[in-house]
Amino acid sequence: MPLPPPDSPTPHDGNDTEQDGPRLFTRRDHISAPPLQHERPSAFAKLTERLRRQRREATPGALQRLPLRKISIALGVLVLIAFVGLFLLGAWLRHSMHAALPQIDGTLHVAGLSQPVTVTRNAQGVPSIQAGTLDDLLFAQGFVAAQDRLWQMDVLRRHASGELAEILGSGLVEHDRTQRTLQIRAAADRAIAVLPPDQLHQLEAYARGVNAFLEQNSDHLPVEFHLLHYTPAPWQPRDSLLVSLAMFQDLSTEFPTKMRREALATHLPPELLADLYPVGSWRDHPPSQPATDLTTPKPEIEQIPLDRSQSLLATPQDVLRVAQQFPSQRCENCRAGSNNWAVAASRSASGGALLSNDMHLSLSVPDIWYEASLHGATLDVTGFTLPGVPFVIVGRNAHVAWSFTNLGADVQDVRVEHLRGSGQSTEFERADGTWLPVAHHSELIRVRRGRDIQLDVLTTTETVGNVELATPIISPLFPTEHRALSLAWTIYDPANVSSPFLDIDAANDSGSLVASFASFGGPSLNLIYADDNKHIGYHAIGRIPVRGPAVHYPRAAPPAVPVGPTPPDEDDSDDAPPQASLLLPQISAKPHLMDAAFHPVRRGPRVPPRPAKPQPKPKPKPKAETKPEEESIVAAPVIDYTIGSPISPLPVDAKDTTQQWSGYIPYNELPAIIDPPNGFLATANARITPDDYPYAIALDWGAPYRVERINKLLAGRSGLTPADMLNLQNDVHSEFDRVVAQRLVYALDHASQAALSHDAKRLRQTADILRSWNGETSPDSAAPSIINATRTQLWSMLLLPQIAAHDKAGKHKARPQELLALYQWGEQADALESLLAHTPARWLPPGFANWNDFLTETVVRALHDAHAPSDVSSWHFGPLHPAEIDHPLFSMSPLFDRLLGTATGSGPRITPGNGTTIRAIGHHFGPSERFTADLASPETTTGNITTGESGNPASPWYFDQFEPWLKGTTLPLPLHDNQSTHTLTLLP
Repeated sequence: MPLPPPDSPTPHDGNDTEQDGPRLFTRRDHISAPPLQHERPSAFAKLTERLRRQRREATPGALQRLPLRKISIALGVLVLIAFVGLFLLGAWLRHSMHAALPQIDGTLHVAGLSQPVTVTRNAQGVPSIQAGTLDDLLFAQGFVAAQDRLWQMDVLRRHASGELAEILGSGLVEHDRTQRTLQIRAAADRAIAVLPPDQLHQLEAYARGVNAFLEQNSDHLPVEFHLLHYTPAPWQPRDSLLVSLAMFQDLSTEFPTKMRREALATHLPPELLADLYPVGSWRDHPPSQPATDLTTPKPEIEQIPLDRSQSLLATPQDVLRVAQQFPSQRCENCRAGSNNWAVAASRSASGGALLSNDMHLSLSVPDIWYEASLHGATLDVTGFTLPGVPFVIVGRNAHVAWSFTNLGADVQDVRVEHLRGSGQSTEFERADGTWLPVAHHSELIRVRRGRDIQLDVLTTTETVGNVELATPIISPLFPTEHRALSLAWTIYDPANVSSPFLDIDAANDSGSLVASFASFGGPSLNLIYADDNKHIGYHAIGRIPVRGPAVHYPRAAPPAVPVGPTPPDEDDSDDAPPQASLLLPQISAKPHLMDAAFHPVRRGPRVPPRPAKPQPKPKPKPKAETKPEEESIVAAPVIDYTIGSPISPLPVDAKDTTQQWSGYIPYNELPAIIDPPNGFLATANARITPDDYPYAIALDWGAPYRVERINKLLAGRSGLTPADMLNLQNDVHSEFDRVVAQRLVYALDHASQAALSHDAKRLRQTADILRSWNGETSPDSAAPSIINATRTQLWSMLLLPQIAAHDKAGKHKARPQELLALYQWGEQADALESLLAHTPARWLPPGFANWNDFLTETVVRALHDAHAPSDVSSWHFGPLHPAEIDHPLFSMSPLFDRLLGTATGSGPRITPGNGTTIRAIGHHFGPSERFTADLASPETTTGNITTGESGNPASPWYFDQFEPWLKGTTLPLPLHDNQSTHTLTLLP
């Protein structure tokens, strides 16, 4: 083949035409040697060689225009297809959302009703249901709840039963494995089998209403069902118990705390552990006890030593992994709590008693509560319901209002079982030395787009009274745990899982209300109530186990309540109000108004002089005026004994008879009080047991700062209004942070020059900011930012050196940061305050001459590690401490908001308060509702939730209550006059 001239175009496959410019595969300045005649290169080889030449010698203008153009066109087409696809998907989702909006006006025929039912809604979409019979009322409540919250209801039952992976995929397998191991679904099955017939009938009526909505709306279900491509199963009575158990679990899960404490105990000496885990505080204000005697000596808290080789314990990684699955275990201030209080009629402006409540829980969209009013049969009630559960849970009727906070009783024990055998022949040893076979429970976890998982859950048994509890072996949750650990929990007693709210909602006075809670199994709660007879009262409710035989033991030492300084505002004058003392009623067959009450007892010199201002003298009441149904009550002596065994903060031997449950604390012996002489009652998760209370209820109480602040702001005030109650709910003063600030100021003022050498000017500015701070955790303040960072740094600098020293001596190996994360305690802030107040030498880290230098260095490191600005005064607290409420599904991707055409969550929002303020709030945690009732009038009631009544983003009631919640305002929630804007009549 002859070669072409140097300037002639290179032949190209096909009939290429001449072009003036460079062409693909064209060269003018270089020609390679021709191939041998017998070598016929393939077309692929030719193409490869030409591409290689072009890459080597082509100018930028000679790039592959045609392939690039094709690629660009292809990419453009793909982008267009994707854009069109997203547009169509968004249009379909928006159509689905609007199609799922419920009918709220006109008439609607619903099979299953016996008579017409009227459902009116106010401006916030709060339904008021009027029915002629109880069955129709509960049917309609289930129907209306499903209208607004169906997907939430389905997720709640799936959450409790461990069935989330079936719809959300493999990321929820660990959650489902935990729930199946804990046997929560099995607990609901056992409970529904023995539920009283009337309660079962009520749950069935509610379920029929939910299923009627499902049948009528199968073609336009909430958008979440369309996104996840599944249809909800019919609602069953058991599902209502599962929703209740989900709340029970949130409020009572304590076993991870015991596992964390046990793991940390292997890395610290006992004398330091005692400082980390206080039980009670001098700041506590138990409702049924006068002010604490601060002169009471403080004994050391007994620590129960480990009775097993430490090599058998689960690793810190396993313990923390399991703990993180429970919201209350995720951070220091994530524990489910609440505030509630009642004010006597004599202190209110209206002349009626006042009651307020705000329950602190994990926050999500939609809110965990659903506001509703129920009218018909024996019910005339308004308040907050739990989606999936009939009746009003917290609220009021015409005569009485009630509220809850988490009592935090310890209703879980971790036990070290003694097993022998393997597989189907595995046996466990009882306390009496006999051996019984463990039970095997097959659990199938279905996984969306994944392989299903089969579990074999083992259970042992424990006898409590006449009931045998099936207690699951939870060791598989901790892969590195070499012991067989079982969990005793009150939900495994079927009698403790019930639904007694009909009698509660229908109560006509305080006495009938308190009596209605006698069968309430849990969770353990602080009940504060008020009635239209001008009574206010407190009663602990929920069944709490007695460990060991319920016999009397001499009280060996005074209660272990740490002594602190005298509160600066304590009034020691002769004008102080009379003290209250415990009175126990005679027990009769008929429920008494109060099972354990307090009445004023005047003490000689402390009787206040009669005020100079003229006051009407009350007429003496003849003895005959005592109500005939009330039994006489006599003063009880100081209780110098205990009943049952102390609670162990660690796992216990399953054969230890002193830790076997012998029963529950009798309802009429739980802490209680009515009409205290100071004119108000308050709880906020702190200790509620009087110093001489004989039963062991809890070790891990909440910090006392909120209840102390509530007591301080209510003491001595009169003419109080619902607006004052709202202001109290929004109080953001942190006494704990103020105390820490003053201690840091003292340290910075008295530190050595060497300690201040890092940045003396900046440290002086920090001290001045803290010195002038009043304790208000406002968003534009710098002091809370400094305190927050320093608190985190303090625990690290206190614990890590102690752990390192202990582990070095004992030759333990662990990751320091994991060990640091093990420490979590309800009174953790109180423990830190005590260390800062007493500055014990045993806690001073090596390398520091004194605590002032140590605290100064803590501030230096805190400012550095938290990236504080050079001008510390500009370090505002708000951006560092936002609140955010997300939808559990839509928050997985920001694309959902664009597809749905609306915001599905709040995004980070600046708000005042922190975990130690009355307005307790965190990133995804805070007051889930606010409620105030004036018992002078059924219409003087306010309430609001965090988001809105609807779970549908297309609804105007999806997020309409968020701004009032964020800004600390509230909305009317009257019993009758709900200012309805929509009316729907449900017809048979």
